[in-house]
Amino acid sequence: MNEHKAYLPSRTERKDYTLFLDRDGVLNEPIVDDYARQPSDLILVSELANSIEALLVQFKRVILVTNQQGVGRKVMSDIDLEDVHLKMYNHLKNRDVQWFDAAFFAPYLKTENHTWRKPNNGMLHKARAYFPDIDWKKSIMVGDSPGDMQLADSLGIIKVRIANPQFSFDNQDFKFDTVADFVAAE
Repeated sequence: MNEHKAYLPSRTERKDYTLFLDRDGVLNEPIVDDYARQPSDLILVSELANSIEALLVQFKRVILVTNQQGVGRKVMSDIDLEDVHLKMYNHLKNRDVQWFDAAFFAPYLKTENHTWRKPNNGMLHKARAYFPDIDWKKSIMVGDSPGDMQLADSLGIIKVRIANPQFSFDNQDFKFDTVADFVAAE
């Protein structure tokens, strides 16, 4: 645990923070050892629209960062991934909730060790190229996997873990059962 990040920023402080969100296991139900290959495979978590709406108000910026190795493995195409994300986009739009400030995905195989693939931090550096005012000391990574937490460690970012029974680790600053629980945290 990062002792220097022993507190979760207050709602007032969060307005100066950038939030990075993982997708699988955070915004949609995890699929063990498989991928959301088509929209019907993507089961969004309960209260997703309300959670995203609240996060967009609470934070200066909300950015989606997700590994999507299924594209690299060729079990799905870029178009399939776009269709999956379109389902989430439409879910939010139909509830008058805007999309994220930016969204990045890493289609690369784990074996490639590509700079974009988490736990590497290339997606976050790309986000910073678009938004130069991103301050790692005023950033939070919300994810469910060890790779998400390792990514946050590499930049000194606050680590928020969403519980996922398929992962057993203890490298987070804060842990919540759901993204809605994180949203409600004071």
